[in-house]
Amino acid sequence: MLLMLIIPIILTVAPVMVYQTVMLLGKKKSTSTHYVWTYIMMIYIWLVISVTGIGSIWDMISKGGLIATFQQANISLIPFQSEGMFTYCMNVIMLMPLGFLLPYIWKNFRNPLKVALTGFSFSIFIEFAQLPTNRLVDIDDLMMNTLGAILGYVVWKMIGKYFFNKKEEQRTTSLGKCEPVIYLSLACICNFLLYNWTWFF
Repeated sequence: MLLMLIIPIILTVAPVMVYQTVMLLGKKKSTSTHYVWTYIMMIYIWLVISVTGIGSIWDMISKGGLIATFQQANISLIPFQSEGMFTYCMNVIMLMPLGFLLPYIWKNFRNPLKVALTGFSFSIFIEFAQLPTNRLVDIDDLMMNTLGAILGYVVWKMIGKYFFNKKEEQRTTSLGKCEPVIYLSLACICNFLLYNWTWFF
């Protein structure tokens, strides 16, 4: 049971460590403050992946492949059909930290469109990875997650630059313009392709 919790953390964090090591070998390095905040974000990403209960390619295989998975999936493409405001609020809140952390850690993500697209893309992955889990794949979740990322950016815009701005230069010394996208992509790909819960039984 403990391994089922530990493996997703490793699959989320280890690829980041590998990427940073490769960059270091290529004489591209950052600061300890930036690395700390990077791992704070990745732990948050792991929490989102855990809470949303995503499946993996192994779950799709067990269902008979991609087409069979889509045929068996519980999908809602009609907006605003979710029951209760609680569901909407939770989906908004879930991605607000991402919308805050992106501009807080990376200067080139101080753009609402970039933050919105990143939140949208991450939410697309979550919904896709939920296809084989029998959980509802809902367009409302996608919209609310994206809204949450935008609101997180708004929070950073309003207060992040003034109240949480210590060591900004050290914190924002990145390893490249696409660094957060690479980290998110690695976390999503590794969790989806490599994690198989049946290995633990």
